[in-house]
Amino acid sequence: MDKMTQTSLLAPLTVIGLMSGTSADGIDACIISTDGIGATRTGIRGSFSYRPDIQRAIVAARSDPSSWLAEPNRREALINAITQDHASAVLALAAETDMPIDLIGFHGQTVYHNPAARRTIQLGNGRMLAQMTGIDTVYDFRHADMEAGGEGAPLAPIYHQMLATEAGLGLPVLFLNLGGVANVSLIEQDRLTGCDIGPANGLIDEYCQIRLGLSFDKDGARAATGTIDNSFVEHALQHPFFSKQGPRSLDRATFADLLDDPRITTAPAEDALASLTEVTARAIQLYIKLSGATPTQLILSGGGTKNSYLRRRIEAHLPAGITCITADEAGFDSDMMEAELIAYLAARKCANLPATFPQTTRASSPQICGVIAKAPQPQDSV
Repeated sequence: MDKMTQTSLLAPLTVIGLMSGTSADGIDACIISTDGIGATRTGIRGSFSYRPDIQRAIVAARSDPSSWLAEPNRREALINAITQDHASAVLALAAETDMPIDLIGFHGQTVYHNPAARRTIQLGNGRMLAQMTGIDTVYDFRHADMEAGGEGAPLAPIYHQMLATEAGLGLPVLFLNLGGVANVSLIEQDRLTGCDIGPANGLIDEYCQIRLGLSFDKDGARAATGTIDNSFVEHALQHPFFSKQGPRSLDRATFADLLDDPRITTAPAEDALASLTEVTARAIQLYIKLSGATPTQLILSGGGTKNSYLRRRIEAHLPAGITCITADEAGFDSDMMEAELIAYLAARKCANLPATFPQTTRASSPQICGVIAKAPQPQDSV
């Protein structure tokens, strides 16, 4: 999987990548030029909020997917509304450039992910998006991997490998995405591995929303004034997920029961947030210890990079010799990295190049991921 051994017959495409994370606060969109091997950022990017009623409906669907799935009319209405919001984002971004857009990469809104049940749900209609925008659209990036026995996640390692190669980073290097969950890509000289490793912002944000009526703990300010309950942290790290080895993935709700622990529900908010933040930091330490990874550099991306307290706690638990920097500090775009990834994977689909591998998702073989929805062609005039 050395990037230098890959070839693409695809001419570079101008691609819009669309990503909405598990926080469900909106859509990140960007434009890159890529042939599915290399990629160039154009600097054209934007974040677009969901309409408030759509965001509430997404959170409700995520909280109780079984009940939501049982109501087909409500399900279809939400899928269509999410697709409409993505189409609006595409058209707004496309209006910022004279470049013709060749392709859209459309991840959709995840509300459920259970690899053990071979089930993952990303809301959105790729065919409708292609019709609404008039642009070919690649969507449904996870099912092919799961059908091949994979976890359906993470998708990012092949893109992180490209970034590391293009930037000439010293290897080995570890990319850590801090979204609703935490996932890593370990790029070594002759090997690429990846997996989800534990909670990231998910537990912290959920606590803030339920207990404090806030979207998140801005900059980790509340957690920074709290006291960590180490007995709770040690209890959390006994979760069966942490004993798994090799490629693995999880859902934002995997650790939700931790929020019902009395050491969280009865603690002052600052102490609870400090303890939940510590679980994320310790999960990263645990991954490095159990995997035997020896990176010289840790590159942080995702929303968690804006939480300076979380970053300090991660750094406090790193082995000596590992430098921790953000993707922005490395010359990348932390906020848009996942949107860039989806654009990149869309091009790889068109180039018939694999997106996932046995050592990143546990799939039986490298998998070409995504489904192509062709835009309607204008009718020939009579």
